[in-house]
Amino acid sequence: MTARLLLSLVACVASIALPACYPKSAGERLAREAEDRERRLAELEEGMEGQRAQMREALASAEAKMQELEQVLEQATAVVTRNSADLGTEVGHLREQLQVLEGQIAEIRNELASTQRALAQQQSQLDQRIQQMARRAGVDMALDESEIPTDRAAHYAAAEQAMRAGEHSKARALYRAYVQRYANDDRADNAQYAIGHSYLERRQPARALAEFRRIVSDYRNGDVFDQTLLDMADAFYQLHACTDARSALEALIQRARPRSSLGRRARAKLREVRNAPRGYCTS
Repeated sequence: MTARLLLSLVACVASIALPACYPKSAGERLAREAEDRERRLAELEEGMEGQRAQMREALASAEAKMQELEQVLEQATAVVTRNSADLGTEVGHLREQLQVLEGQIAEIRNELASTQRALAQQQSQLDQRIQQMARRAGVDMALDESEIPTDRAAHYAAAEQAMRAGEHSKARALYRAYVQRYANDDRADNAQYAIGHSYLERRQPARALAEFRRIVSDYRNGDVFDQTLLDMADAFYQLHACTDARSALEALIQRARPRSSLGRRARAKLREVRNAPRGYCTS
């Protein structure tokens, strides 16, 4: 509404009698429109002011949140920095300790390896001494494969040499290995006899008989069979089995030539058995 029109309306309101005024109904309508516009303007300004207030509150809240976040970030950064520094220090200490421990472990391992080598050497020497002592005492000891010659002739020669040296255990082991390897060899029965005779010389007649029986069962046609019968008679007699001793000697006398050395020894042994002291023979 223009200013001139407003002035006319005011003049009309002031002097209703003036003929230049608008009609009453038109003036009321204009007044209502003016009030309505003013009211809406006021409401709009009030709404805008509310929105401005809300925006100011939101901005203030956002600024407060931002400050709070900045403070939290600063605190977190400080904590992380401090923890990182502490962690770096701890890691450094741990690395130093680890290096020391690794050095100590390496020393311990070297000492342990050295000790194990020394113990293994001592054990090997002790085993060798035990085997030597056992063999000298006539105790049967197993041989290592490296101690057994691969050549047949060298094998038999090694057994004979051990027997001549008085190493009965080693000799028996070599002879036993020879019989196992060369069971059909011409000297296999001789090797078997040497085993039994060795036990007989060591005053172990029962073990000697066990070895001699293998000759009777496996090498009856061998060239040591007659000598085996004589040694079996001796072993039986040592065991006080005079009946078995006489049986072996009588079988030998029948096989041997009358004037042979073996026949004479068999007859002499038979007289000894028949003239055994009273109570000596148990069977």
